[in-house]
Order: sequence, then C-alpha cells, then structure tokens
Amino acid sequence: MKLEKKSPYGLNNVSALLNDVSMNDDQLIHAGEKMSNDANMEAMRNFKAKKRDIKPILTERDSLLLSGLLGLKRERMAKNPFSFYRGSVELMNHDLERIPMSDINLLIAGDAHLGNFGFYGSPEHQLLFDLNDFDESHVGHFEDDLLRFMVSALLVAKQQGFDIENEVNPFLRDVLDTYRSALVRMTEIPAMDKLTLPNSIRNISKIFGTLKDGEKHFKKSFQKITAKSINKALRSTSDYAVEKYTTVLPNGERQFIDNEPVTVHIGKKDYQKISDGLDRYYNHTKSDIRFFLSNFQIVDIVRHSVGVGSVGTLCFLVLLEDANNNYLVLQIKQALPIYKNNVIGMNKNDSLGENIVDCQLILQTASDPFLGWFNTQNKSYYVRQFKDMKGSVNLNKLDLDAFKDYVLVCVILLARAHSQSPTFPMIIGYLKNSDKVKKSFIEFANEYMKQVEMDYHTFIKDLK
Repeated sequence: MKLEKKSPYGLNNVSALLNDVSMNDDQLIHAGEKMSNDANMEAMRNFKAKKRDIKPILTERDSLLLSGLLGLKRERMAKNPFSFYRGSVELMNHDLERIPMSDINLLIAGDAHLGNFGFYGSPEHQLLFDLNDFDESHVGHFEDDLLRFMVSALLVAKQQGFDIENEVNPFLRDVLDTYRSALVRMTEIPAMDKLTLPNSIRNISKIFGTLKDGEKHFKKSFQKITAKSINKALRSTSDYAVEKYTTVLPNGERQFIDNEPVTVHIGKKDYQKISDGLDRYYNHTKSDIRFFLSNFQIVDIVRHSVGVGSVGTLCFLVLLEDANNNYLVLQIKQALPIYKNNVIGMNKNDSLGENIVDCQLILQTASDPFLGWFNTQNKSYYVRQFKDMKGSVNLNKLDLDAFKDYVLVCVILLARAHSQSPTFPMIIGYLKNSDKVKKSFIEFANEYMKQVEMDYHTFIKDLK
C-alpha cells in the first residue's frame, strides 16, 4: 500500500508507519521483542541535565506569532516549571531528536503531557474524556509521547510535594506496565469497537477496568477525581460562552466583550479574511453540519488568546446567529508548522490545519462535529466549536492516590490513541520483558525533569 507523501511530518506521511500491513499482531509483537533485545539505551541513560542557551530554540517560531502577545505567552510560561514545560515543546523535540529511538513509528499526539487530556462533547452530546490537543501531531516515535507524558507526571508530582524517589518513581513502572497492558487489551477487542467506541466514562471503565482493580473500582475512582470537572464541563456550552463572552448593545445587537490583550476586536481587513475563510471551511465539513450552518450568519469576530503554548498564534472567536436568535460560537485557530530537526518544517503545499484535523479524527474516539479547516493568505487554520462541554481536571487539587489514578487513566487513553496505528503491537513486544528499556525510560524522565527545571530558571532569568 503506497500513499503520496505530501508533508514531512503530517498525516500524509502515514506511509512511513506501514512497515508491512500483511503482518498480524503476533508477528508485530515478535518484531518488537527483537527490537527490544537489540536496543541500545546508552544515549538515553547517559542524558544529563545541563545549563544552556534556550533562546535560539524557544524563539524559532516567534516570527510566526503575534509580537504583541509574546509577553503574555512568557508571562503564562513563567508561572511554574510545568507551565513552562507546556509552552516549550520545541525544547523537548530538540532533545529527543538527539537520542536514538526504536524504529516503531506511529501517529503520535506530539505533546502528550498531563494537561492535554480533558472533557469534550461528542456529536451526540455525550461527555467524553480523551486527548484534546493535536497541534503537534505527526508520525513519530512512540517514545516521544510516552516520555513527554512521564516527565509531565514527574513535574506535577514534584509541584504537589509528592515523594519522587519513594512514591512516584516506583509508580512510573506501573505507568509503563499499564500502558503496555492497555495496548494488549486493544488487540483483544473487536476491530470495529476499537474504531467506534467513544471514550465515555462508562466505556473507559468497561474496556480498561480490568487493568486497574476492576471495572467498578475504576469507574468509582475516576468519577471521584473528575466530579467537579464533569459538572463544569457540562455547563460549558455555546450558551455559556455567549453569556460569558458577549454583551447586548443598546441597539439590541450582541457582540463580544473586549478584554485586552486576551480578547480584542479586529479590523475590517481581518474580518473579511476570516469571513471568507469560513466559506472555505463550510466545504470541509460534513454535509449535515454544512446544512445546519447555512441557517446562521456572522454577527461578530474577535481575536482571542488561549492556553499557554498557543498564545501568540492567530486565534479567533466567531459569533453566529440564526433567524430565531439562537447563537453558536466557533473557534478558529492558526495551525503552525512543527519544529523538528532544528528547522520549522513547512512548504507551500502543506495544509497544516487539515493535518491537525485529520490527526484528531484518528487519535480521538469521537470528535467535535464542527471540526474543519481552511487555508487563506499563506496561512492555515482549523475550526471547532468553542466551549463544547470542554473541561479539565485541576492537577493542583490531586492528592497522591488521586494523582496516581488519574495518571493511569490518561496513559491508558494514550495507549488507545497509539493503537489506531497498525504498528502498535510492536510496542507490546518492545516493552514485554525488557527491564533495561523501562529503567532507561524512568531514569531519562527524572533527568529530563531536572533539565526542565534548569531551563525554567534560565527562562526566568532571561525575562528579568
């Protein structure tokens, strides 16, 4: 099977992971075992944190960002080491590229830290929990996702004051074992279930409960961790967004509320550009959504900054209204090229928004029905519903037991996402009996946590 290679890092490079689609799971597992036996983990084990100049890497994409928002981005990154980690994925990409990995390539999230899991609404308006950020998604090594995940767990654990040496490090072995067990579970369920079963709490508990003290305990534990987040997510709808972010003018018209520098109205030129872009977006949505949106017209558009790493990208909110005064808020976000191999990988033929949408559709069990994309004026954007039952767990509120349960749930979902690539059984073999691999992962994650802390202090010093 051959697919055209259109992008060096996006979905169209999926042919790179199709080693041999004729190989069954057992054959792929055996191939992974052989890779594990031959694996040279020396470079990973020998990684040492060091002080360094991080500016050249951190500023590589600054020319693609809004200069007026760079201060806000750095302010959010300066909050703590984990916030810095969230906003500096380029640094870890740079470092991981210099460490030999397995040849097990698959579609990865690219930025699979603990903060990038959360709630959202399915097309049927069912509350789901899954990976929720795909801006860095590409075909790459499974280790990149797994190591970024483990380092994020260590950073959160240290921030919470947990005992890293005696509590968290032994737990990281459980994380690796659970990740592998979840992949094994994915070989046992019917192929169509793997594709179509949405990640509701019920389904997560049913499919993976046996990996964590049984389905009943798993469901109870997860619901306890996420109770407040669930209630908040259920309230987070377009109606909520309209109530929070808009106001009614004396003439009866509704518009967004300015809140500089986060939310600001745009000029006529940008307004027209986004309006024209939405026309193109309609052509990249499903027919039912396109038909539904034909009932609405644009009322207002603002630029609106979100997140940490995303601050500085062009991001807009669009207020739509139908003839019966029903409102819908769409979010339009610029898709940026990925920083890899010391360069920003982009060429004029890339459709970056399309790549992100495609990766999200593959890696999530179900996605926002309004998900789509468009290209305009040498820029690429993706579109989604704003505040569509979205929510996340407050990591600062987790005690040690809740932290452990939450991390295991998230690594299970990471494994499920990885299982969408046909090469995933190779990971099962790679992690089967290889203590040296697991030990190397844990040692590297600990040393890289120190690297993040060093880089964070350098970042703070540079800000001053």
